[in-house]
Amino acid sequence: MEFHRPPKKPVAVPIVPLIDILVTLLFFFIVTMREYEEPIPSPEMKVSLPTVNSLKVTTVTKARSVLSLNKEGTAEIDGLPIVEGLLKETLIANRDLRKGLKLVLRADEDCPWGKILAAHSAAVQAGYGDDELIYRVKKPLPPLSPSETDPSS
Repeated sequence: MEFHRPPKKPVAVPIVPLIDILVTLLFFFIVTMREYEEPIPSPEMKVSLPTVNSLKVTTVTKARSVLSLNKEGTAEIDGLPIVEGLLKETLIANRDLRKGLKLVLRADEDCPWGKILAAHSAAVQAGYGDDELIYRVKKPLPPLSPSETDPSS
């Protein structure tokens, strides 16, 4: 006795859904192949930075001219007020009268940075070199948000 068998359909492999898988595999192989290539050597430079233990601390007792800036940006040199706009000329005269003294630029914490930079430029134009300028300037912190200033939170 023979049973009824339905005719077999030919086996077909759908290729369209496989294209996504093939593209994904292609990207995977491209990315992983880069790991096996020889790395390009990059230039290296050995830098030894100073540590706290290697720094020498000395106390300075030499006299210096002090250029002070208050919180409005008004300048004084050794306690004497400087006329607005004559800072460079005053520094030149101070350098000629007090030869060999270094200049200390001391600014109030709330002094505008524009005034500090103008004082620095005037000192450089007056002939003070990088080794003759000492800075005692504290950079202001950004303003606090209301939640940070509120003590109740």
